[in-house]
Amino acid sequence: MEQLPANDHIWNRKLIHILWWILFIYEVVAILGFFFNMHDQPPQWFNRFMEVQIITACLQLILMGAGYLAVHFLKRYSDFIMITWTMTMVCIFIICIPELMNSYELISIPIILASIYFQKKYIFFAYSLGIVYLISLLVCQVYQGHALTPSDVIVTITVLTSTALICFAIMNKGLILITELKDSVVREQDLLIRNVMIDRLSKVDALTELFNHRSFQEHTDHLISHMPHDTPLELALIDIDNFKRINDTYGHWVGDMVLKTIGSILKEELGPDDMSFRYGGEEFAVLFVGKSHEEVLHICEQLMETIRGTEIPEMPDQPLTMSIGLASYNRNTMKKAWFQLVDECLYTAKRNGKNRIHSHISE
Repeated sequence: MEQLPANDHIWNRKLIHILWWILFIYEVVAILGFFFNMHDQPPQWFNRFMEVQIITACLQLILMGAGYLAVHFLKRYSDFIMITWTMTMVCIFIICIPELMNSYELISIPIILASIYFQKKYIFFAYSLGIVYLISLLVCQVYQGHALTPSDVIVTITVLTSTALICFAIMNKGLILITELKDSVVREQDLLIRNVMIDRLSKVDALTELFNHRSFQEHTDHLISHMPHDTPLELALIDIDNFKRINDTYGHWVGDMVLKTIGSILKEELGPDDMSFRYGGEEFAVLFVGKSHEEVLHICEQLMETIRGTEIPEMPDQPLTMSIGLASYNRNTMKKAWFQLVDECLYTAKRNGKNRIHSHISE
């Protein structure tokens, strides 16, 4: 099963801050407790204060310094160092504070902290280290003459083992959830990509890679609805001259090459504010936004020159020309009437001999 990266320095910094707060809060509370209970303390209270508080604080500060140095110079093993650090801190409290003398279950705290790294080796290391520290504490207790019962050992080992097993279970569940989340994200990304591709296929002509008739209608409606009132809008309908003859003479595959060539020229020649579409069959549409009628007419003439100078190797004796109908949009005119006007301009250009532009300027 996939595991998370080791050496999470952000978590280690947070743990260090937590350890500082634990030490600070303990010292403040303990000192306040000693001073509030001074009248109930035996005459040797100062010696007890030195033994329980000052020695504990000094040992913890030494541990803090050693921990900082170890984490700084041994960054590769910083996670193991943090586990050892917290385990040692807990053991110092157990040894130096009489009230915690037999609270060996506190050794399970570093095992719980080790689970935040989401790797089994850290939990196993913390558990093994806890057993070693437990044995050391028990030996110290026996050496100092304190009574030790088998139940204390059994209960403590049971608590440590149970804690480790629970951490393993939580970590495994967490890793399963992470894997499922990643799979879900991948599925959503795949679905998004498929939707984008389907949307593209529904709006883009596969042969010329221009937007199709549906996109033309949607984009035109959007421009008419949202375009500022004083922004000029021009529509050019382009029809390839004698396209049926090309298909009949050279074959439909050559006709497809002609369509692809025209599509490429439109994409290369038009500006970023202009949009070209495959209107249907051998017809193309171009929407010009923000340009005067004279500018649009000049662009259309350049397009015709480019088309005339384009050679199709498969039809060397056949010149490639096109006819264009052009009209500007009038806010007082319905979209359908505007389309009909541009269509009439196109057929006027074809009736007048093809290979020409016929335009209409709205009043």
